Amino acid sequence: MRNRVAKISLCVLLGLSLAACERAKGVVSGQGGYAYEGYVFKGKLQRDSDDRANFSVTVRGASRGVQGALEAGRIAANRYCIAQYGNSDITWTGQSPETVELLDGGTLAMNGRCKTW
Repeated sequence: MRNRVAKISLCVLLGLSLAACERAKGVVSGQGGYAYEGYVFKGKLQRDSDDRANFSVTVRGASRGVQGALEAGRIAANRYCIAQYGNSDITWTGQSPETVELLDGGTLAMNGRCKTW
């Protein structure tokens, strides 16, 4: 019985330590967002209905921290391109992570295209 309790306790501690590692990297588990300087930013991606390689990503509340919003947008774009094409190669069009201007209301918007096979 003691051995079983020890194994369960070890598994719980291991799980908690892994969750702490993810949080330290800025990824917020279960929320789909990116934590930066005390704020959580979530990238919302919309793909083009005619060509799934083209997409746009928006992050609301970017005025709270542009760096965090940029990273949230990049994460959403990378996840999408990896899921669709198996790689994270992106060609940014128009506004990109290198040239940032916020829209009215502090929203960050970027357009990109996944590099296909």
